Amino acid sequence: MKKIISAVFGFAIMFAGQSVFAASPLWNSASNDCPTVNIANYSTQVGYGNPCWNSTSVSASAGDSINVRVYYHNASDLLGYPINATNVRVVLNASSGSSTNHSISGQIVSDQGSIPFGPVNVTLSSAQTLSFGGTRWYPNQGSQASLPFGQSGSEIINGNGLRLGTVAPGWSTQGSVVVAFAVGNTQTASCSVSINANQTSVTSGNPATLSWTSNNCTSATISGPTGTISNSLNGSQVVYPTSTSTYTITGNNSNGVSQTQSVTVNVNQQVSNCTISNFNASSTSVTSGQGATLSWGTNNCTSATISGPTGTISNSLSGSQTVYPGNGSNTYRINAYGSNGGNVSQEITIYTNQVVNNVCAVTTVATNISRTGATLNGLVTNGSGSSNTYFEYGPTVSVEYRTAGRFVSGNMNFSETLTGLPSNATYYYRLVSECNGNISRGALDFFRTSGATQQVIVQGTTVVGTASPIMLKIENRYQYIGVGDTIEYAVTFKNIGKSTLTNPVLQIMVPKGITLTNATRGTYSSDTNTLTVPLPNLLPGAGDVLFAQGHVDSIPDNTAQIVTTAVLVYTAPNTAQENAIAYVLNGPKDGNNLLGAAALFGGLGSLSLVGWLLLAIIILALVLLARKMFEKNSQPTTSSHAVPTPTHTNHF
Repeated sequence: MKKIISAVFGFAIMFAGQSVFAASPLWNSASNDCPTVNIANYSTQVGYGNPCWNSTSVSASAGDSINVRVYYHNASDLLGYPINATNVRVVLNASSGSSTNHSISGQIVSDQGSIPFGPVNVTLSSAQTLSFGGTRWYPNQGSQASLPFGQSGSEIINGNGLRLGTVAPGWSTQGSVVVAFAVGNTQTASCSVSINANQTSVTSGNPATLSWTSNNCTSATISGPTGTISNSLNGSQVVYPTSTSTYTITGNNSNGVSQTQSVTVNVNQQVSNCTISNFNASSTSVTSGQGATLSWGTNNCTSATISGPTGTISNSLSGSQTVYPGNGSNTYRINAYGSNGGNVSQEITIYTNQVVNNVCAVTTVATNISRTGATLNGLVTNGSGSSNTYFEYGPTVSVEYRTAGRFVSGNMNFSETLTGLPSNATYYYRLVSECNGNISRGALDFFRTSGATQQVIVQGTTVVGTASPIMLKIENRYQYIGVGDTIEYAVTFKNIGKSTLTNPVLQIMVPKGITLTNATRGTYSSDTNTLTVPLPNLLPGAGDVLFAQGHVDSIPDNTAQIVTTAVLVYTAPNTAQENAIAYVLNGPKDGNNLLGAAALFGGLGSLSLVGWLLLAIIILALVLLARKMFEKNSQPTTSSHAVPTPTHTNHF
């Protein structure tokens, strides 16, 4: 059966298109780079392509949504002088006012060289406005949209451009910026803003609380003497001015019109007779869940308070404390007070990088579970290169142990067998592999060894490659899934060996958060999220197709890829029990990735008896067709794990 690919606009390593403008050879100078800029009409789906978009001009009507994509690739390594591109910015210029034609152009700017692009055009049947809708950034050949820290996205058309920082040379750091526009003459109401402080006169270092609101604004920036304080449309923030300071809110509407308002906090410069001797952190950049130790000391102070995002941490004049910052930027502050009433203060900011599981190391099911051991399985999906790969495992979620590292290349299955484990014990495990120079960890999973009297089905050796007598494949039609979606699986299997395989059992193991609701046969256990299908003995050349349908109830947090596993256990002619294993991967939908086609089994729950009979006839016909296709296939695949090419979904 042919796999239906639903992702139609994204990119991984680029395969077509040249940059259409002469520019610095630093940018987009490889022969297989995408064009630097393209345009698409999201409402009509015209202009999208994979991996490159394919239009520089689209037609549109009032109410349509327009996407402009800017592609970048630091190709200096291909020219023999790899250099980092620093202070990279993307600037976009869009025509304003009401017109039947709008043009959009711009440039990619860096310290080492720039490239202009455009124009791309929107042609309208009647005069309409083109309003900025938002920006998404897809860095490092990824499919997860984000924005550079501290930026709202409007900078790309207002000011000096969207700041991307440093872009290293190579294919792994290629990316794109996608900007959305709305077509229509509806005038956006004027943006209004207000800001105030609970105190407009404080002693140096003492707090004042800023509060602000905005109405009919698409973005807002609150700034003070030290820079941007917040990008929230409404909110509050405690500040600690040491000199008279003015705080300003700047609001923007979708037409780019700005409104500002300011409040001034006057500061009484009362000098404290105490000093802070030190205030530091063991690390100012940690991974989510990791700790950092704050250390501090004071001189001639009567009291001190150390505080952070969750409140007061300590009131000691000196000491240390380990903190566990939340994701993003976390500010910690010491306020020390002298006997004359004056105070001094210092701040430290610790940034926490959020862990995303299954980026290129995907943990899958454990097989061959016995009283004293198990086989750990996973997928490496880094696409190319050689990566040191291993499993972390242990009796607690801290996974204290690890298997020996092995270097693997490309996309492949990865397995290790554990022995000497205690019986009736729970073990946790996850796959770990290098990914674009960083360490990627799969999601944490677990298995339980069997007890002395526990009855279990032992899964024997996993046989892959040309040695396997089984062709096993599991597919679904979607690249991205989200809560509330219906997802269909097709599992294809065939005995491609020359001997009969006895006592075969097929299992489909769906991830947590997905519930199987229908299947052409088998028994589903909601406790283990497993569909079990006993099969008749498989004669040489015998095979079949099984269909199952599930409902997405939840999506695991911080997970880049979601894996569903099929395992077929059988007894070989030598009486050894073996199994074949196959996978299909899906990405979590972030609101921008749409399931693009109707459900295969839509509305099964409401079918009448006649409807079920008709469905059975249709499935039987599909099975017969699949068997004929097997007979024509002279070189079948042994096993498969569907690894989706990283793509971008470019509308939001």
